[in-house]
Amino acid sequence: MKTFTEGPYMTLAEETPDALLDKEHHLLALGTAEGSVKLAADGDTAIGVLAEKREGDPHVTVRLLGKGGTLKVIAGGVIAKDARVIWGAGGKVITQTLTTGTYRTLGRKLSQGNSAAGDIIEILDTIERVAVA
Repeated sequence: MKTFTEGPYMTLAEETPDALLDKEHHLLALGTAEGSVKLAADGDTAIGVLAEKREGDPHVTVRLLGKGGTLKVIAGGVIAKDARVIWGAGGKVITQTLTTGTYRTLGRKLSQGNSAAGDIIEILDTIERVAVA
């Protein structure tokens, strides 16, 4: 039985069959059942990004976070070049807020200009804990 994953990709089951259809580049969180994932919601800890989902297949390919390189993710709003991003509603990323607190950022936006909600953007895959005073 495989107990670890060395590479950046992992195959996991969907928590709800076909709920992740057409959700490539969205953030995922662990599901309730062992070895399952679901679309990351506010308050969830994102573990990766949906890389591939085929209709009728109960499994998905997940690009795990923190494995280095870059990731393509869905923007949940306007995000400027080099802005740190955190997860937001619907498995999308948003700009890290400047409100006082400590945040787990998922990376920095690499693509030029400002993104709009729904754009696929490229981020540097670097998880950081950032404190805003």
